Amino acid sequence: MSRLRSALSRTVAHPAFHLALVLALLLGCRWLSAGTVQILTFALIAIIFSQSINLLTGLAGQISLGHAGFFGIGAYCSGILAKTHGVDVALSVPLAALLAAAAGWLLSFPAGRVRDVYLAMMTLGFGMIFYEIVREWNDVTGGTMGFPGVPSAALHTLSILGVRIDAAAYFQVVLLVAALVLVLVRNLTQSRIGRAFFAIHVSEVAAGSIGIPAGATKQLAYTLSGALAGLAGGLYAHLVGYLGPESFALPRSIEVLVIAIVGGLGSIAGQVLSATVFTFLPERLQVFSEYQFIAYGVILTFSLVVLPRGIAGLLLDPPRFIKPRALRRAVALRPDPAVLRPEAAGGGDGGSLEVASVTMRFGGLVALDDVSLRVEPGRITALVGPNGSGKSTLVNVVSGLYRPSAGRITFEGRDITGLPDHRIAAARVVRTFQDPRLVPHFTVRENLLLGAHRLLRHTGAAAALALPSALEEEAQQLAAIEAVLALTNLTVVADRTISTLPYGTRRMAEVGRALLARPRAILLDEPAAGLSEAEMERLAQVIRDMKAMGLAILLIDHHMDFLADLVDDVVVLDSGRVIYRGGIAEMRRDPAVIAAYLGDEAATASEHAHA
Repeated sequence: MSRLRSALSRTVAHPAFHLALVLALLLGCRWLSAGTVQILTFALIAIIFSQSINLLTGLAGQISLGHAGFFGIGAYCSGILAKTHGVDVALSVPLAALLAAAAGWLLSFPAGRVRDVYLAMMTLGFGMIFYEIVREWNDVTGGTMGFPGVPSAALHTLSILGVRIDAAAYFQVVLLVAALVLVLVRNLTQSRIGRAFFAIHVSEVAAGSIGIPAGATKQLAYTLSGALAGLAGGLYAHLVGYLGPESFALPRSIEVLVIAIVGGLGSIAGQVLSATVFTFLPERLQVFSEYQFIAYGVILTFSLVVLPRGIAGLLLDPPRFIKPRALRRAVALRPDPAVLRPEAAGGGDGGSLEVASVTMRFGGLVALDDVSLRVEPGRITALVGPNGSGKSTLVNVVSGLYRPSAGRITFEGRDITGLPDHRIAAARVVRTFQDPRLVPHFTVRENLLLGAHRLLRHTGAAAALALPSALEEEAQQLAAIEAVLALTNLTVVADRTISTLPYGTRRMAEVGRALLARPRAILLDEPAAGLSEAEMERLAQVIRDMKAMGLAILLIDHHMDFLADLVDDVVVLDSGRVIYRGGIAEMRRDPAVIAAYLGDEAATASEHAHA
């Protein structure tokens, strides 16, 4: 089965297959019946519409129950411009897509402030508001009586750029548009934009820690999704010739969401297959039309239980998120470990990270109380203390997750206090987490490439068009990944998905991802937790290599033996206050540290000795 699936995946992904399929449909549509051509056109529009929800929900993880609103905006905008104002369809449809994109951008601001069920309710509200507007705005939309007379191929009233278009010609136009959309979506998915969508889907906090701004990324996802839905709506308007509010009610939103889920969220080929099936089945089973949404519910339930990855997960290998051409180009570039040194990304030799009198309050709880410390380039400073002493809170404050109640944080002489996490990562202060926060269905290589997100400067248009400049830039970062893979001993698992690898490998991959962000200061939050002795030895060597690169390293860990031969100095926290700073040997003899922290370990060791 796996061999068959791999063979089918290679066939479906091959450009020659795409070209042959498009040519066959372009030339063969003239020999098909008018009804079949119309259904095929509906299927193509459904494919474009499903890609809009795939971008927003499948990639970026933003649930939408009101996508019919964007679809309707596109349909009414193009229909009104063409019928009422005489705008050519070649212009009215792109304008409709732009208006729907603007609506998506506007919706992204309130939607970006909520999650989960609240997000679903907000998008549902958007769809209901649109539905009520078109029902009540009689002068523009025709209200409940609908909006007839839209130039349509089915009614033989459609012309594009002065050329009369019949049903078969309109199918050819929509086919070419759909093919272009699929190419652009595939290119985006395999670019820094698509990978950023997946990163915020899995963890907005982890994405921000490597310089991916969650807010701006969501706004882009809503904008692109709205544009595709509006494009589909504009094409739909000139297929049917009549627009009524019922065509853009909640069932339309549910239908496209079911198509996306059953096809397999994140899979372009799965959406194509699912949209085609869900377009043809209702047409062939008109006797069951009254029970259409009951059938959708049963199919969706079956898919979620039996095929959680959808049709694509059953028939095809999981999609990959790096362009093969960029990988092939990277092979020709020789990896150079020097590219990971801080000065390789520009800006000199780096400076100190300074925390000055930082206090962090959560209501009446003081998590940090007047904490000060300094982390120098080329030195490893350990931050230790009992659980609840404020170590992770300090890292969260420095990395921009919390804004301190008082105090100041500077890096290389620049005040970074209270900056958003992605801007602090852009300032080249990068962190890891107590538990690795990686994209589970990405390979190790794909996860590492996320770390280079802020270094990839090409535009979204260059990514969508797969321009040589964008491919070359990605290839250079992929070559740098080879150096990181060698450094972290991950070369043999570079193309394995993270979810199939043991915990220690995931931990090392997260450290490697942070290195790809080219930090000058790195905050390692309990990186040795859960590792075996051999894995800890490997991690210690990687941290020494970071020190040799000139990074300023703040290391949190509870393993004193792990820290003993590794760190240059130690800061000990207890109840949010600094109770010791100095060498690790002197720390072991400090009465305050023994009482607050090491005494517990000594007591535990004594109990084990007498057991």
